Amino acid sequence: MISLYFLSGLPRSGSTVLAAVLNQHPQLHVTPTSGLIDLMGGICQQWEQNPTMKVQEQNIDSLYSLLRSVAAAKYEHIQKPIVIDKSRGWPAPQIMATLEKAFGQPKIIATVRNVPDCAASFVRVAKPKDVPTFLREGGLIDHLKSSYTTLQAGYAAAPENFCIVDYDDLMDHPQEQLNRVLAFIGLEPFEFDLMAIEGSTVKERDEEAWGIPGLHTIRSVLERSTQDSHALLGGLYDQFCQPAFWKGETPESRPKQPIDLQLEASTRGDFEKGWEIACQIEKEKPEDNRAAYNRGWYLLRQGKLQEGMALLDRGRVEQVFGNRRPQTSAPIWDGHTTGTVLLNLEGGLGDQIHGVRWARDISRRGCRVIVACSGQLAGLFESVAGVSAVVQHEALFGVYHNFWVPAMSAVVPLGYEYKDISGRAYLVKPEVQKPTRMRIGLRWYGSQRFEHEHHKKFDPQLMFNAVKDMDADFISLQRDEGAEQRPEWCREVPLSHWGETRDAVASCDLVISACTSIAHLAGAMGVETWVISPVMPYYLWADGKSTSVWYDSVLLFRQEVFGEWEAPFNSIRGALRLKFNDIMSTTSI
Repeated sequence: MISLYFLSGLPRSGSTVLAAVLNQHPQLHVTPTSGLIDLMGGICQQWEQNPTMKVQEQNIDSLYSLLRSVAAAKYEHIQKPIVIDKSRGWPAPQIMATLEKAFGQPKIIATVRNVPDCAASFVRVAKPKDVPTFLREGGLIDHLKSSYTTLQAGYAAAPENFCIVDYDDLMDHPQEQLNRVLAFIGLEPFEFDLMAIEGSTVKERDEEAWGIPGLHTIRSVLERSTQDSHALLGGLYDQFCQPAFWKGETPESRPKQPIDLQLEASTRGDFEKGWEIACQIEKEKPEDNRAAYNRGWYLLRQGKLQEGMALLDRGRVEQVFGNRRPQTSAPIWDGHTTGTVLLNLEGGLGDQIHGVRWARDISRRGCRVIVACSGQLAGLFESVAGVSAVVQHEALFGVYHNFWVPAMSAVVPLGYEYKDISGRAYLVKPEVQKPTRMRIGLRWYGSQRFEHEHHKKFDPQLMFNAVKDMDADFISLQRDEGAEQRPEWCREVPLSHWGETRDAVASCDLVISACTSIAHLAGAMGVETWVISPVMPYYLWADGKSTSVWYDSVLLFRQEVFGEWEAPFNSIRGALRLKFNDIMSTTSI
């Protein structure tokens, strides 16, 4: 019966050479990257999803017995008593929990390294022709990022499961680190031959797996690879800097870069300081696309729509704006050539509702417009002016078109400035039965992830307290997360699909919402809408005005001080009282 341990860590951090050296030990067999984790994962998935298996195997212990049997069968030909199986996935907390139930406390040897050095090592070996594209979009870089995230989560969940081996320590004090590993798995110190390392024991099919030969080729003598990571990564070096969590570093303890300081200033509403830093970064790093993206937001604030959107568009390169290019070989539409144009709606659902407006403008320039969108929104868009057909994102590859346009950047080829934008409604507002009293729809937040990331989250009680005393019929437009916070006086209405949501919004005289897809839906139908916006707003509201250039029916109630939400809700309370006084005056007359 073998004893099973695990090898993982960051790619290009020394795991292959460590495995080859450990294989010199008479009791150890260390594998190349193994498929054992996939075999076990497939069994667990079938166990969870197959009702027949669940009925026949009531005892969960039989699952763990099966996992042990798979491991034993996979390595039954190995003559050594200890196997160390290599996979980047072993540190995942859920996987470690399963391993503990099947094998006892998992012991994972994890190699680590400064993350930019890992990325630079990939560049050195792969020798890509286009280094920036390789670093932004390459599968190997995605592999590095996911491995870091997995190891970070696992180490945070159960640090006692890990023996961390730092690449620099392994190169500088190899025998000491090797004996640490042996002690971790219960073996005595052993003298390894670091001048005669046999790499064939851990050879992998790199060209088949990654299209790049030599990724796991190691020298026969243990020595540090020489590379200038700053030179290899260029201006993208800082983007790979991540906390060495195995040393106790946190994002807060990492030295802040100018772009971090610029973002902090912008987030707290110190726009003068933020713009100053943004301009300084432009002088020092004009090629920095993230900084250009941030600067674009400021140009929008200054009323320069074309310049601002062109800079926001550079954020696509860093995947901080819009979506990745769809599967199309067609060129981006130039704004005037006629033909069939695929308008690719992107971003969240609210962004897509906002972006479908451009179908009308593109069709007016003599083009046929096909809209690609998320499937649940397709029914909303088929009757939009200028739309000749609607296709789901997953199917757009098979739709013929001459050009395509990324919707979030459509103003660039259209050549629009703010003065050219029409705020007229463009979604058909259905005829629905409305109550005799004024109806107000409330939406207090959207996706929890984006609420926190964009600092949009507020206490819903602030909204409820601002409106509850008004003589109105209130309905909840909150779905899924947060719906349980609905007060009793705010009625539930059907919101199971976007057709029902559209009808609910159309029945309202007023919608009060955080910056969510509901706000865009209401504005696009011409329903009066009040949007609560954080001190640093979404790019569509960046101009700082209380009215919206994009929707004639939308007003912005802006946070005045970062972290304090009372002011916009006080303004909403006052505006509601004025509205109800006007209604009463009109009724009296």
